[in-house]
Amino acid sequence: FLNPFLTHPYQNVRDRLGSVMSNIYALDIQFPSGTGGALSPNISDLVSEVLPKLELMKVDPDPEIYNFHKNSKSVTEISQKSFEDICSKLDPELAMQVREQGLEHLKSIISKFPGGRVPSPSFVPPSGMRMPPPQSLRMPSAETLQKIPPELQKMFGPGMLRMASSEMVNMMRPNAGPGGKTTTPRPEMSPPELLLPPQLLSAIHEVSLNTPQSGLLAEKWEERQSGVRLLQTVCKLVSGVLLRNWYTVKPELFKVLEMLALNESSELEPDLARDCYVALACLSTCIAPLHVLSTALTAVEHVSQSSSWKAKNAMLEFLQVHVFTNMASFHSQTEEAARVVNIVTRLIKDDRIEVREKAGKVLGGMLHCSFISEEIASKLLGQFKLEVSRKIKKKPKLNEDASLFQENKSKAILMRHSGVLGLSAFVLSCPYDIPPHLPDILMLLADHLHGPQPIPATVKNVFQEFKRTHQDNWAEHKQKLTEDQLATLTDLLVSPSYYA
Repeated sequence: FLNPFLTHPYQNVRDRLGSVMSNIYALDIQFPSGTGGALSPNISDLVSEVLPKLELMKVDPDPEIYNFHKNSKSVTEISQKSFEDICSKLDPELAMQVREQGLEHLKSIISKFPGGRVPSPSFVPPSGMRMPPPQSLRMPSAETLQKIPPELQKMFGPGMLRMASSEMVNMMRPNAGPGGKTTTPRPEMSPPELLLPPQLLSAIHEVSLNTPQSGLLAEKWEERQSGVRLLQTVCKLVSGVLLRNWYTVKPELFKVLEMLALNESSELEPDLARDCYVALACLSTCIAPLHVLSTALTAVEHVSQSSSWKAKNAMLEFLQVHVFTNMASFHSQTEEAARVVNIVTRLIKDDRIEVREKAGKVLGGMLHCSFISEEIASKLLGQFKLEVSRKIKKKPKLNEDASLFQENKSKAILMRHSGVLGLSAFVLSCPYDIPPHLPDILMLLADHLHGPQPIPATVKNVFQEFKRTHQDNWAEHKQKLTEDQLATLTDLLVSPSYYA
């Protein structure tokens, strides 16, 4: 019964549907002997049913279809041939009235719409959805038609008036109140689709999408919007289930992690982005049982290999919160903890600088809370020191291909920057103390203050953060530095005097 409503065009309906489904699946409890009941609905069946319909949400949207939708209702696209096609789709009496008024008159009416664009026809419920006809689609009575001012009757003609809705007729009567009494004008504007008969609106909308290219783009747009609406409903369900359920998170919910991460920062669909952000927040803060950790990390690893850097960024944010929420579980599962470290250290070498910087912050947090053991941390430190010590060629060799040299140089800069970010993570993991290994790391970072970009910017940010977190107890902290190290840090942290 609820399936036709999963992609309902009205957001308030989808929001309410997500809440209702959350209550339905709140009783999907797993007992030692099995589920709560063979006839009881379970989330795994629902996820299996909607996943094939959400495949298109795993790729970035095509901006062309959004531009097409934005410009597809332009008045200037209605040519004389399109005008004749529109009239051929109308009832004879209405078509005669439209032809008498002409194309220019139709354009002048449409120009009154916001932006001069044709509104979409009234929503037609899909098969299986029962909805009573709204009041705005009922035909006005003969008495109501007689109350229309004569000048408007002449402008619209009898054919159009018979197709008009009651709200449209009331809007035509300026200053008309109950009982025919004159009142002050109402500031509210009626819906724009009431200015034209629904049949005429449908004909204009159909003809404007009749070209082969427009038809293909329109089909892609409707397919995309169907996926957007379905994903919004799923987001409401995920959020509601995780906030109200009487059981721990189901492993099937992590199957939608990829599409949530990809659409969490969508600029073309801000409402969808907000819903995905909320669903990710709820999913990351849930307590995961031990047998679910592997499923969750498998989904995270899959997204971390995505071609979208925004999805990788969202996944790093998700992973950070998820690890801290389930810290005890990860400490008891050393293999899963090692998978987390591998994901972060791999993304710290990503081609995109935003991903590398985010991975560096996540690594610093893990080091700070001792999520990474001392043995593994020591290996990582040695690896990062090796990466920053590698030389970068400044000039190509004789007869060396220039493009190949530039490619190799970019890779070398990327590797050095990832090493700098790794060393920065060790510095940021000690905001209130200076352990024995930290002074050497600071000196290594200081050597790269004048390296190729974006390395100097990263080094400056690290030293600024180090100064902010250590300046309160600097008299005590500086005792752990040698004179040379203290002089180097003083040159970096203290601004030169204007009068020097």
